This record gives sequence, C-alpha cells and structure tokens, in this order.
Amino acid sequence: MAEQIKEVIKKEYIKCAQDPAYFMKKYCMIQHPIQGKIPFDLYDFQEKTINEFQEKRMNVILKARQLGISTLTAGYSLWMMTFQQDKNILVIATKQEVAKNLVTKVRVMHANLPSWLKQKCVEDNKLSLRYKNGSQIKAVSSGEDSGRSEALSLLVLDEAAFIDKIDGIWAAASQTLSTGGQCIALSTPNGVGNWFHKTCTDAEAKANNFNLTVLPWHVHPDRDQEWYRKETKNMSRRQIAQELECNFNTSGDTVIDSEDMEWLLTNVCEPKYRTGFDRNIWMWQEFDPSCNYLMVADVARGDGEDYS
Repeated sequence: MAEQIKEVIKKEYIKCAQDPAYFMKKYCMIQHPIQGKIPFDLYDFQEKTINEFQEKRMNVILKARQLGISTLTAGYSLWMMTFQQDKNILVIATKQEVAKNLVTKVRVMHANLPSWLKQKCVEDNKLSLRYKNGSQIKAVSSGEDSGRSEALSLLVLDEAAFIDKIDGIWAAASQTLSTGGQCIALSTPNGVGNWFHKTCTDAEAKANNFNLTVLPWHVHPDRDQEWYRKETKNMSRRQIAQELECNFNTSGDTVIDSEDMEWLLTNVCEPKYRTGFDRNIWMWQEFDPSCNYLMVADVARGDGEDYS
C-alpha cells in the first residue's frame, strides 16, 4: 500500500513539474476577498497566458483590472521555485507595498501546498521567500538601481506603466537577463509614450523580443454587457479606457482631449515627406503664400522634467 502511494505521488510530482497550469489548478490555493481561501481554478484565458509564460522568454501583458494576472504570475513563480533549483525571481513595482502583495500571493500558495510538494524554507517574510533548493523570490520598490546587481531567472514588472523611471530600471535589469532569464511585464495602460506603451506597440509590430498578450475586460467569462454597463456607470471615459478596455490613447493624463486624440489617430494620414534634422519636419502640403498659418511650439525637452 505504501509503495502504491509513493508511486502515485511520484507520478503527480512529475505531472506538476511538467505543467504549471495543472500544478496551479490541482494544488494551489488563493485568497479570495469575499470567499477566503479557494482553489485556483484557472479560466481559459489564464491557462493560455501560462502557456505563453512557458513558451516565450519575454512577455508583456496589457490587461484590464481584476483578471487575476498578478495571481497567475505569482503561481508561475511558485511553480518555477518549487520544481527548479537556484531560480532567482525579482518583483519590481511602483511601491514596495505593491511588489510585496505579489510575494504574499506566492507565500499563501506555498503555505497551502501538500507536504510532499512543499519545498523547505530557509527564509520566509513579507518581502521574500527562499527555499533550501536555492530558489527565491523577493520584492523591491522601483529605483534606477533595482535589479542591477542581480542574476535573475525571472523579472516581474508589476503595474509597469506606472513605475517611475522604468526606462533606467529596464536598462539595468535587462542586462541580468541576458543569460536566458525571463521577464513578465504586466499593467493596465497609462497613456502613450511611456516604456510600457512603447514595449507593447513594438511587440505588436515585432520590433522587439517581447510577446504581447492583450486581455481586455470581456475575456473574463463572467463578464457581459450588463456587467460592463453597471461597472462603467460612474466611471469617466479615461477610467474606462484604463481600467477595462486596454486603450492607450484614451488613458492617462493628456492635454488634448481623449476624443480629439482618437479623431487625430483615425483621420490624420501619413505626411508626403519628412525633412529637417532627424526628419522631424513633417510635410503634408507645400507652403501657400495666400493662406494664413498658425505656428505652435512645444518648448519642453520631452523628458518629463521641463515644463517651461
């Protein structure tokens, strides 16, 4: 009987090690805000996202709120730590408290694993979890030196569109991934022009190494038009774009009204040609001396610091 049990456990362990989605659905518990601890029963879109994590080294996820993607990333991190040795996972977020939340999700799942799956801890606190097998996860707040001296197996950028000075963080941290480490950058949109927006648009155009996953509100099977109507009843257009629709153009704080920006993006065609320094003068029509013209100049440097 004991030998049969050992054989069953061995088969289950191997199955979990090969399939993170199976591991999460079968053995991971999550903290639901109303129901308390419940099994992590993955939705189809979550299972597909987990497969992307396994197949693609660099993943950027443009998502709506409350789709469980942070929890999914925590589950993937736990799977990596449990079944692989010496994995170093770093979570960077806008604040240490936000990064700590993802580590807490990992710690809750770990605490509720069956004994034969649970790795032995040598460090377990609010900001980190480290196993005897050498694998660990820790949380840090954003800073230009975040992750600079780390040799990372997985870098998680949580709410990446809202991380201050993320360009510098990525420049430093990405070097530590050059030996084969993974990156998962996830966020709701926060306007255009920031690192997260550029990474998503470049990924869509196949201009970088990231795999783009877009998860608007309606990917969740429990959400329909009636849910959307109730949810958006007291929300502004900007909030809807940011929280639910994965819409860069109408999210964030902009000087130009979001609807005007939508019109411009839809109706303005490509210029006839571009000239001048760095081809920054765009020409749609040649100068007509019979017309009156208005010139507008933006005198800021474009680095977010000069508002002159």
